[in-house]
Amino acid sequence: FFLIAALVSFTTMTRMVDEQRTQIGTLKGLGYKNFDIALKFLVYAATAGITGTFVGLILGYWLFPTLIYNAYSSLYNLPDIRLNHYASYTLIALVVALLCTVGPALLASYHTLKETPASIMRPKAPKQGKRIFLERLPFIWNRLGFNSKITVRNLLRYKVRNSITVVGVAGCMALILTGFAISNSISGLAETQFSKVMRYDAVVALQPNRTRSDLLSYEEIREEYQEISSHLFTLQETYKAERTGITTQDVTIFVPEATDNVSAFVRLKERDATALHRIDNDGAIISEKLADLMAVGPGDELVIRNEEEMTYRIPIDTVTENYTGHYVYLSRNLYESVFAASFTPNTDLLVFEETDGEWEEAFAERVMDNDNVALVTFMSVIHEAFRDTLESLDVITLVLIISAAALAFVVLYNLTNINVSERIRELSTIKVLGFYDMEVSLYVYRETFILTLFGILVGFGLGNILATVLLKMVEVDFMLFPIAIYPISYVYSTVLTLLFSAIVMVIMHLKLKKVNMIEALKSVE
Repeated sequence: FFLIAALVSFTTMTRMVDEQRTQIGTLKGLGYKNFDIALKFLVYAATAGITGTFVGLILGYWLFPTLIYNAYSSLYNLPDIRLNHYASYTLIALVVALLCTVGPALLASYHTLKETPASIMRPKAPKQGKRIFLERLPFIWNRLGFNSKITVRNLLRYKVRNSITVVGVAGCMALILTGFAISNSISGLAETQFSKVMRYDAVVALQPNRTRSDLLSYEEIREEYQEISSHLFTLQETYKAERTGITTQDVTIFVPEATDNVSAFVRLKERDATALHRIDNDGAIISEKLADLMAVGPGDELVIRNEEEMTYRIPIDTVTENYTGHYVYLSRNLYESVFAASFTPNTDLLVFEETDGEWEEAFAERVMDNDNVALVTFMSVIHEAFRDTLESLDVITLVLIISAAALAFVVLYNLTNINVSERIRELSTIKVLGFYDMEVSLYVYRETFILTLFGILVGFGLGNILATVLLKMVEVDFMLFPIAIYPISYVYSTVLTLLFSAIVMVIMHLKLKKVNMIEALKSVE
């Protein structure tokens, strides 16, 4: 944001200095010192920087923290927000804002004031026209119309300004696309985790220290429900994993009673792969985020400990996709070998046909009456709560998208306005020659539209990179954000940018209609 703001400030102040060359030259010829002349532009830039900082501090200290804090309050149990003001942050914001405004003003006025008063009093000489490469290809050049030839010439004539337009639009486009990418990645997380990775519908937590024979009464109750198509007894226990520089992680050991039908309950595979992993006795399958945090992979060992500080070393066979929580999947034999303990299931995973909330409530009430059952949890409830939590974070991405979109409008308006101001004599000339108002507007806007399209294409690549970096930065330890940018997000980002470009065109068209051609064409002499 600061880079694009600095870009806009630089082009604005450079243009402001160029527009007042005659006045600057006159003042210098009358004996005013360079600093006194430059002070006008420095004060103007400083006023804009300080005013912008003041407004930004109000938003930064009050609006944005409140929005973001309220969003995270749905994810964590947080106390009421207390808004404070920090002198250090205020000073940093002010210094950066002044560097982005006063800096370009100082640089632009310095370059102009180096010239003699006589040369400053005259307008800058226009860019020299010269043959372009396309003219050397007559089979293409001769087929272009007058407007197309003029557009191509001007695009290659004003290389610096056109490059700034492309960079500015690309930066804004990247920020807008990043906002959509974060929203896409977060919104699809609940569906992926609780429908594709975890495929069971309910978890029945069993009372501790129950043998398999003790569970016969529970199994009889379960068999009464024809809606339940399959089940899997598992042993799930929580351990700790540590690594220097990483906070202690909770790890769930997942041991199925049988491994032949695990894929019906948990899909174990690498991201973007189709082949499923099998749990065997050679090594464990660990979740991807845990492997990254602990810096381990196939062939390594994962060291975990229990509450009594006893450590266990688990050989790793492969890594599986998982987006929330840390899991280690072991076979029954490998578990008994590593932990020197016999397998005793403490959970039962259920898969049942599509049912409603009343059926789930009745089933839970019936099962909970059994002494062997401690708790019944339905994945639909977890899925819904998790999805609501993630959707509450959409306000953060909305702030990013709106801010980037507003910046895109400012960039397009500013650069188009500068383009028109620099070429006002040229535009007045073609208007005198008989061009209609719309033709005059399109004379300029064709170039802006082409540059905007180039900026959008560059912004696609920058947006992908920025989204990847940003999602890695905001990931919490127990979650993995899959990078997902839906095709519709590219469409939305493009439409937003083109919409602002069209609005700018309308504003410029109204402005060009009011241009006083005689005044614009008057000789500066």
